[in-house]
Amino acid sequence: MLQVPTEKPSERQKLRLLGTFYTFTFVFSIFTLPLPSKFQVSIMANHQATKKDVRQSTKRRERNRYYGKTTRNAIRDIKELNGKEATDKLPDVLSQIDKLVKRGIIHKNKAGNLKSKLTKSVKTAVAA
Repeated sequence: MLQVPTEKPSERQKLRLLGTFYTFTFVFSIFTLPLPSKFQVSIMANHQATKKDVRQSTKRRERNRYYGKTTRNAIRDIKELNGKEATDKLPDVLSQIDKLVKRGIIHKNKAGNLKSKLTKSVKTAVAA
């Protein structure tokens, strides 16, 4: 049971409480250090289903990163093209962006903004 002190704590009691607080904070901070690797899974799963879930989420993350990076590269490449080439490649890139939305990798509003900017830049490149 927690007892509420009726008198002010002495300096010695304050230091003892402060030391306990710092010790607890130090011990706690050891466990909250950032992981050394971006993709290191630090879960010690106890159940088969949890282990499988970790494996599946790792696969999905890698796959999503691949699709996102491929689409970003395609967008970068189409911005460097000019005129007819850019117009020919535009539908492919727009469909890649739509697939990212369908897979849930990016939000639909972000896809709309990307497609709008891309179409606008291709039109200005064709007109110039």
